[in-house]
Amino acid sequence: MVVLDHYTLGYITFALMSLSMLSGAFIFLSKRRETWVKVHIVLSILAYLFMVWTIWIVR
Repeated sequence: MVVLDHYTLGYITFALMSLSMLSGAFIFLSKRRETWVKVHIVLSILAYLFMVWTIWIVR
């Protein structure tokens, strides 16, 4: 069973932020910009939600 403590949520948040930065770079490097813009938006929103959730648990 996976326990979502603040350590696990922190690692998930860090991974999502890293992936959103990578997808932001692919917006400029790829010819399929529309796809990467959508991926970037989804990853950024997920990273923000996990960050808020992590802060909520720590406080």
